Amino acid sequence: MDEISTFETSVSRVDDGRSGFDAPIRDTLLRLGYLSQDQTARVVVHQTERGLDFDQAALELGFITVDDLDQAREQLINSMALQDTRRRAVSDELIVVHDEKSIRSESIRLLRTQIIAQHMRAGRRGLAFVSPVDGVGCSYLVANLAASLSQVGIKTLLIDANMRSPRIDQFFGLDPAAPGLSSFLSLQVARPERVVHANVLPSLSVMTAGPTVMRPQELLSGNRFRGGTNTLLREYDLVLFDTPPSNSNADALTIGAAAGYALVVARRDISFFKDVSVLTEQLAAARCPVVGAVLNEF
Repeated sequence: MDEISTFETSVSRVDDGRSGFDAPIRDTLLRLGYLSQDQTARVVVHQTERGLDFDQAALELGFITVDDLDQAREQLINSMALQDTRRRAVSDELIVVHDEKSIRSESIRLLRTQIIAQHMRAGRRGLAFVSPVDGVGCSYLVANLAASLSQVGIKTLLIDANMRSPRIDQFFGLDPAAPGLSSFLSLQVARPERVVHANVLPSLSVMTAGPTVMRPQELLSGNRFRGGTNTLLREYDLVLFDTPPSNSNADALTIGAAAGYALVVARRDISFFKDVSVLTEQLAAARCPVVGAVLNEF
């Protein structure tokens, strides 16, 4: 991976939530004593009038602070997340963990710096890693970037949205048969937080793809995926998505649109300029701005 190029785009605000997913954070704020019953009622009125999420309305009214909200989110995530004590050791492919002094690790850290400076500082919380063809190392790159971000204390969630050929569970020693994204989308689990593995590494949570399902594109295209994604975007500093190659299905376009932004991953002699150009145009048509591209050589 020897370069990352950033494309300047004009972007409208990404919708970060649906009212149907507000109850847990509202109840947590109440339970912790950050809101009274009277304040909660006033927040609901303000929320409706302004078209805001509950937590945003409470902040706007000055009833809670950002620190209050962060503590409530942390408790909510940990209380609802999967507590799997049978995790295996993380894979050797996580080179930022196993070989921190290597050139590869340094390249990942350079990409991390770019993402923090050019993506997160602009207030962007979602990023889908997309590729035009298979074999470019998209899963490898996003898994190592997620681990690298967690190493500097950025509260990160990595979602394996590749329900056709998932790999993220292998990187982090997680059970591929455990509940995951497919479980939430197929209504087997009520809340997206219920299928998150918390603290896989310090500051890093992971949502695996979950058990195999038929017609993943239909599940990803539903309101449930976008609504769940919007909820999770509010609860983490950054949410990264792994996606299947775009030449075989439209999943990556749907995931990118829900995440809000995309980064294209290519590999020399495997993906060509035309492939990347077509994918970029498709993402633009799906209203998903491309914030950069990575030429992966590892």
